Amino acid sequence: MKQKTTHPVSIRIKYTRYVIPILLITFLSIGAIDAIFYFHSVKESSENEKTAYASTALTSLESYFTQFTSDSSIFCYKNTTQNNLINITQDDGQEFQKLLLNDAPYYPSLSVNYSDNVFFITDSGKLISTASYSSQPVSVFSPSYISEILKKGDDYHGLPYIFEISDASDKLYMCRTIYQWTGKTETTGKKRLGTLVVESKAAVFDKIFSLNSNVYQFVLIDNNHHIFRNTTELSEQNIIELIKTERLNTQTYKYTADSFSTSINNLQLLLITNQSLVYKGTRTFVILLLFPSILALIAIIGATRFISRSIADEFDYFMEKLNKTKAIDNDAFIHMNSSIEFSQLSNVYNQTLSRIRALSEKIHDQEILTKNIEIESLQAQINPHFLYNTLNCISGLIDMDRKEECHHALNSLADIERMSLKGKPFNTLEETLYYVKEYTYIQKLRFGNNLTILIDIPKALYHCYIPKLILQPLIENAVIHGTSKISGKGIIAILGSTDGTNLQICVKDNGPGFSREFMENFSKSSQQKPSTAYGIYNIDKRLKLYYGEDHGLILQNNANNGACITVRLPLKLVKKPIEKAGYLK
Repeated sequence: MKQKTTHPVSIRIKYTRYVIPILLITFLSIGAIDAIFYFHSVKESSENEKTAYASTALTSLESYFTQFTSDSSIFCYKNTTQNNLINITQDDGQEFQKLLLNDAPYYPSLSVNYSDNVFFITDSGKLISTASYSSQPVSVFSPSYISEILKKGDDYHGLPYIFEISDASDKLYMCRTIYQWTGKTETTGKKRLGTLVVESKAAVFDKIFSLNSNVYQFVLIDNNHHIFRNTTELSEQNIIELIKTERLNTQTYKYTADSFSTSINNLQLLLITNQSLVYKGTRTFVILLLFPSILALIAIIGATRFISRSIADEFDYFMEKLNKTKAIDNDAFIHMNSSIEFSQLSNVYNQTLSRIRALSEKIHDQEILTKNIEIESLQAQINPHFLYNTLNCISGLIDMDRKEECHHALNSLADIERMSLKGKPFNTLEETLYYVKEYTYIQKLRFGNNLTILIDIPKALYHCYIPKLILQPLIENAVIHGTSKISGKGIIAILGSTDGTNLQICVKDNGPGFSREFMENFSKSSQQKPSTAYGIYNIDKRLKLYYGEDHGLILQNNANNGACITVRLPLKLVKKPIEKAGYLK
């Protein structure tokens, strides 16, 4: 299949082909996102305002109904009122009218602050009113209205409801059917005494529905879409259409409607929102956003074009010099002073050329050194002297018929062999101490009570990572060159500590200590291969390869007697628990 060939494109062409379209798309996207966020913010703010207005109005309306229910219950169901209502046919309602005039004003919803007049329609249809409540003429209910009020009261079973007279749309009447009290709240089977009617002041509902806003207005309706109070400029026909479709478009404005149910019988609160006024400032916002964005886009395109042209010229000069380079010699170096960036680029290029040859030689030497270290590490995994002495010790145990100790020694040797052959180069300190325990058990079989090994390492360090086969050669060195050289009891101590950054593990013994010649030879072993102490050298070299020259082994003699080898390496904790080789006992 024929491969598709591509032609190199200059920075100037790429700028025209890619950068300018990207800038245009970015600015358009930013403008669109800003507009969307603005619309969303306006919509969210409108929803919050609607909820707050509706909540306030509902609370006030329900509070007024609750007050009316409480006042009418206390007034109409007390003994004096009940007796007057029962005997109302005997005195022609005169006593009850006096009661209305004298007692009713003490109840808030029946007082002159909330009502223009208070009526009572007897079960026979007679109308009793408090004409002295208002200076205006007493409202006259026609017989048809009286019949309608009495009939409607039966539907609500003693609960409050609103009644409106069609030819007095600004008047709303709070009504409640009153029954003869029998000690029970149920109305079924009770005698109806009449209906209490309160002509509410217009200011009461105006205060509830007044928002001082042209954007949000209220309409009070019932479940049959009968309008009780309309505070908007919309006609009844528009309100009905808005209730059905929830949207209304007139020649001037667009409206939406949100319905809120009340706890009052059969009543709903309709919140009318003038959407045209809500988003009135949107067009101005878009214009104000678009104009500076266009100016900024033009400025950025011009500046970017100028910068791209300058960069392209400097790249052309750099590539021209670079193409003339045939070999790594003095002529290969490039010197540019046109700008700080290209000057730094030429300096880095020159430094890179200088390091290439030295770096290639160093890499070659490191490969050889790494290979030798791997070979020596494999050779040092199980010291031949240790293996020989261990097998010899086990042979002696067999001759002495010490089967249990022989079995334990073989298991310990198998665990150490298994650990040394595992692929992972690191163990936790807890795993390492487990193998140290197994190793020291074999050594104690060899030396018996003449050897004591102490371990004092905080358990907080048990989950630190260290390279494997670090401590065993140091303990063997302490036994062979330390405690075995003295006539008394040999003591080896393994101590651990940390300064928060590094981990120090010390292996101390009470042997004769290091000779000055040995310590001088060890300090030279970093430059050349030592003639003795391959195990210690191997460990020190491995640590330096792992962690750098600041880490490794520190050799010194104790104040009294004996040697001390300190392993210094970074503090690295295991992030997750790993499988343990065994548990310390």
